[in-house]
Amino acid sequence: GVPLYIRAEAVIPLAAALMGKGVGAGTVLALIIGSAGASLTELILLRSLFTLKLLAAFVAVIFAMAMIAGYATYLFF
Repeated sequence: GVPLYIRAEAVIPLAAALMGKGVGAGTVLALIIGSAGASLTELILLRSLFTLKLLAAFVAVIFAMAMIAGYATYLFF
């Protein structure tokens, strides 16, 4: 979900549709965090403000948060 851009208005219906088709809540949560945290358009914009090293750290943190939240949701729900 990191390079994918999902509009805020589309997140809830998309999550409901995915969960209705059998996708796990943890997977949906990871997709939402990853797409909201670091979309490709956002990364292009942030590249003009940050160094490449800082941008890579930002993407790594977003990716790690999405994976941890998704896995924790899978474990507890």
